[in-house]
Order: sequence, then C-alpha cells, then structure tokens
Amino acid sequence: MSIGIIVNSACVLIGGLLDSFFGRLLPVKMRESLYGLFGYCSIIIGIILLQNIKSMPAVTLALILGTIIGEALRIEDQINFASLRLKTLIERITNTAAADNDAYISRFVGLLMLFCTGSTGILGAIGEGVNGDSTVLLTKSVMDIFAAFAFAAHMGPMIACIAIPQFLFFSILAGFIMPLTDPLMIGDFMACGGILAIITGFRICELKDFRVANTLPALFIVMPLSYLWRTYC
Repeated sequence: MSIGIIVNSACVLIGGLLDSFFGRLLPVKMRESLYGLFGYCSIIIGIILLQNIKSMPAVTLALILGTIIGEALRIEDQINFASLRLKTLIERITNTAAADNDAYISRFVGLLMLFCTGSTGILGAIGEGVNGDSTVLLTKSVMDIFAAFAFAAHMGPMIACIAIPQFLFFSILAGFIMPLTDPLMIGDFMACGGILAIITGFRICELKDFRVANTLPALFIVMPLSYLWRTYC
C-alpha cells in the first residue's frame, strides 16, 4: 500500500473538513481569488506537461477515442448525479444550502478533476508505481491540505469527499498501470494529463465549460495507443 497516496488523500480530507471550523476566517474576495488562481496554475502546469509528449498522433487519437467513450458512457452526467445526491445529503446534515445547484456541481466536478488528474498527482503516482518513491506525493500533500481548505471555504465540506475518488484513481495508477509501462509511454500519458489539466483550468476559471470528465477514458488508453503506434507505425 502506497504511503504517499494514503497521506495525500488524508490531507485532502482534513483540509476539506477544516472549513467547518475555520472557513469563515477567509474573506469572500480571498476565497474567489484563490479559486481562480488554482485554475490558472492548472493551465500553466498543463502546458509544461505537454513538453513530455513522445507521439502526438497517439495522444490525439487517445483524446478523440477517450472522449467518444466518455460521452457514450455519460461519465460526467453520472458524476453530476452522484455529486448532487451527495450535496443533498451533506446539506441535510449541516443544515446549509447552495443557491445554484448547477453552478455548484459544475465547479465541484472541475475541482474533482483538478485533484485527481492534476500534474503533481500524476507525477507522484508515477514515482510511487515505478520505483516506490513517495517524495512527490508527500510534498503534494502539504499543498493539498491548504488547497482543500481554500476550496472548502468557498464551497463547503463537500470538498473533503474528493479524497475518496483521488485515493482510488492514484491507487489504480500506482498499483496496476505504471509498473507495466516504459518511459515513452509515461511521456505520452503525462502529455495527455497536461491537456486535461488545461481543459480543467479553463473550466475552473469559467473560460470554457467543457465536459472534462468525459475525457477521462483517454488517460487509460493513451499508453496502449502510444505503445502500438511506436511499434507498428
């Protein structure tokens, strides 16, 4: 079991729950500024990750096929439905309510993608899966506890629930996928993750409301496509 993944997910959980005690200490303008700042950081880091690309055709094909699969399976609709049910449950427990469910869920899904497919998390999962190095994820944990707190101050304790899908996603990457890869495949995987990070950043900054969750299958098919393209083309 990965220590880095466990600690990182625990920090997201703790940071999200800290809002219940200290969230009101952050002024409203500061909450909005921090929320937008992380979106722009996601765009910048995504651009940096694109430099790792090894096979542009394979990454492009993965994004196209992944999006087709995601749209067919209606992944974002399923996530939205589950998020709305979770939001309703939390509101009953905490006796609170957000004014606009659609806007809230849209922002929440954007943050879910940011935490689960963010560049540092991908790099950390790669290091954990390939050589057992938890350094990147432990460093990310320090940042995530503050990021989760800032987002929770803006959106409430529901942010803490992101720890669960994050833990599952990173565990799959580190435990099952990364040990089967090579450096060239990892480069294309990071580039694909970078493109998703850019799309997520645009969504968080409300520049373009792209159904980013429907692109998730691309992360799981980009490395096989990278291998096949390099082998047969």
